[in-house]
Amino acid sequence: MTFEPRTVLAAFDGTQPPPDSVPAWLARSWEDPDGFAAALAPLHAGRGTPFKSRTGQHHDFFHDLVARHATTDRIALRAYSRTQGWRTLSYRQLQDQATRRATAWAGSGVKPGAKLCLLLPPGPELMVSLCAALGLGACVSLLPPGARAFVARRLDALAPQHVAAEPHQAPLLGKHAALLLPLQTQVPPALASYTYKPAEPVGLLFSPLADPSDVPVPLTAGDAWRSALVDGLLTFGLSPGDHLAAPGFHPLQHLPALYFTTLLRGATFLHVEPPDLEVSPALLTEHPVRALGLTPAVRDLVARARLPLKNVGLWFRDPQAPFDFHAWRDALKACGLAGVPGGNVCVDPAWGGAVLCSHRRVGADVHTDITPAPGRAWALRDFTDSGQAAAGDTGLFTPLPDTGRPPAHVVLTRVRGQYHHFGAREPRREGRVFLFAEAADVLREPPGPRLDAVGLAVPVSGMAGAYRSVLLVFTGDLPPGVEVSDTDVRRRIEHALGTDALPDRIERFALHARRLDGQQDGPVDEEWCRAQYLTGSLKLKSGDPLFQALTSLRARVESR
Repeated sequence: MTFEPRTVLAAFDGTQPPPDSVPAWLARSWEDPDGFAAALAPLHAGRGTPFKSRTGQHHDFFHDLVARHATTDRIALRAYSRTQGWRTLSYRQLQDQATRRATAWAGSGVKPGAKLCLLLPPGPELMVSLCAALGLGACVSLLPPGARAFVARRLDALAPQHVAAEPHQAPLLGKHAALLLPLQTQVPPALASYTYKPAEPVGLLFSPLADPSDVPVPLTAGDAWRSALVDGLLTFGLSPGDHLAAPGFHPLQHLPALYFTTLLRGATFLHVEPPDLEVSPALLTEHPVRALGLTPAVRDLVARARLPLKNVGLWFRDPQAPFDFHAWRDALKACGLAGVPGGNVCVDPAWGGAVLCSHRRVGADVHTDITPAPGRAWALRDFTDSGQAAAGDTGLFTPLPDTGRPPAHVVLTRVRGQYHHFGAREPRREGRVFLFAEAADVLREPPGPRLDAVGLAVPVSGMAGAYRSVLLVFTGDLPPGVEVSDTDVRRRIEHALGTDALPDRIERFALHARRLDGQQDGPVDEEWCRAQYLTGSLKLKSGDPLFQALTSLRARVESR
């Protein structure tokens, strides 16, 4: 199939009205992703150093993302911290540091295809380590440091051959501590960058969109390269030297995809944490941002500060976040973004970048328009999990190939020739899976008394896609002098899993949870517990003297 690049670019310049139907070139790109990417590649490279990668044949990430820009003065990363202020990492520095690190890691036994986990927060060390791993042909995984049980569970599932982390994070690694690689090296650089085959995995990623989210999902080199190519040129409209910022966007969902996108384009990724923006919202205006991602929290922050963002070239939101129409309209007007093109972008790390995006619109009103990203093969499946195509115009958006992939969850509907985001298959937090099962496992383990827990999500009135997470905690009959408060439960969950696993509400009941098989250590009957809560039965039983006596009696019998 042939594609006219000018027609494609014109559709993403923000000046054209939304089309009445799916453009012919977009439909063709879904059928021929490699042909579409091949047509865009010369336009992407421009007059600069050409790509070594060839769509559908081979991919040299280190050359295309790093070495190709190392002769320029461009900045690859601009990161802010309260202690050091703004730090920059140029492409020239990135090449030198990544080459040295890759050389040292090769001497430590890192070989092509090795599973290498980067236990590092977003910032210069993560970007350098990622590029070093790509240069060696490793299969990369990302994990944020901090939450012990969260990290341990995923390291066990990954079974890495190597781990890169700061030395003080070694206690988090447990039995994997012997796999730790050095970050600071003094070896002279010597690297012949690795070339991946399109079907070869470049990453094993813990996507918070996948269910379960503690099982790594492979990212192929072909998907990663093609997504970075399309996203840099079309989805985010970046030019070499432009800044892309997405403060508050979940790192496990949006990295390494946004790094790939900015580096392949020769652009700059601007990193600043939301707590730092709370202190100084003007940080977003200190450097010219071409593409700015806004979460609901950051949206409210900049609206309160009435931060002038009219110089932003493009703003985007994740349509999986709660759809608060009035809050978005007021924020866009308050920050001067009403005259700036904006739209919806949904990134899936297991597919290397944006899987859904919308036509850019200028105006103060947000919308639910969304279409499968250009060059993304997909199908609209029904809800039976049989693989059958949806009979009507509403179904599950399913990227292809879907064999061995997590179940699809985004619901699309087609109205008057346009696709719209119609929510998720089940309740989620901004698209991410609730970590109820992991929280329940944490509360069954020390420190603290053993507790049973069941989670559920209830819709929040007035906002589409907004849910409140509720954790039902069954304390049983606690020993004398032992008490459990909501603060205790939150502390245990946060310490083990991080703040993202904290429920919005905790309901404690001095009762025993019902078991499926009637055994003392059998699995909890979660559906029964949820039904009992929603009907008010748990509340009534917890205050009934008869059930209090039965709970105490059961505790005494089981202790013998």
